[in-house]
Amino acid sequence: MRVIGLLSSEEEAKEIKFIAQVCSLNDRIRFIVKIEKLKQMAEEKS
Repeated sequence: MRVIGLLSSEEEAKEIKFIAQVCSLNDRIRFIVKIEKLKQMAEEKS
């Protein structure tokens, strides 16, 4: 992440890195939930 080098403190860099990790985890959870819903729909139609 090149943006981290532009921040004024190491603490700010750590905060942004943590937020990015949380957002990535949130996206993964949403993806898994969507896949599970699609699987359930497919099973119901079968």
